[in-house]
Amino acid sequence: MKNMRVRDLTLEAVFLALLIVFAMVPGMTLGFLPVPVVVQNLGVMLITLVLGARRGTMVMAVFIIMIALGLPVLTGGHGGAAILVGPTAGYIWAWLFQPMIFAALSLVWPKKEGQNRPGVFQSFVLIFIIDVVVVYGMGAGWLALSAHMDFWKTYMANMIFIPGDILKVFIATVVAKALPEKMFK
Repeated sequence: MKNMRVRDLTLEAVFLALLIVFAMVPGMTLGFLPVPVVVQNLGVMLITLVLGARRGTMVMAVFIIMIALGLPVLTGGHGGAAILVGPTAGYIWAWLFQPMIFAALSLVWPKKEGQNRPGVFQSFVLIFIIDVVVVYGMGAGWLALSAHMDFWKTYMANMIFIPGDILKVFIATVVAKALPEKMFK
């Protein structure tokens, strides 16, 4: 049992480190929305697919604590408590819930007999839906509220991210499928 816990902690640390490494890829601002195009959400997708609800949420909670402490773990080397209440905070807080929502939706999606985890297609669809509905929704909701903008216009402006997010979801699902089954819980 002790070896399992060490293995889990190591895996969680590796994925947290990967999430931070993805922050080193510069974001691309679009000008009309204060939310940059980032690679970091690919890390959140991988954490969701590989670590599951409990461990994935734990890693995302540690990540948010690191942000609050001012560590430069976000794209662009940003960190600090102000970011967690700033205009783009809704996107970050949505990342915390992504593993739990994925796990809940995975339970209601029928699996083939003997299948322990969602397949590539199921994972792709679920992560994409969570991204567009939950992450975009919470992000646009908080941005609209904090910047006194119209929610639907703000939400629809997020649609510019869909082509890049489709690519990231594809990469995350293919990578997760290639990993050994024993990594998953």
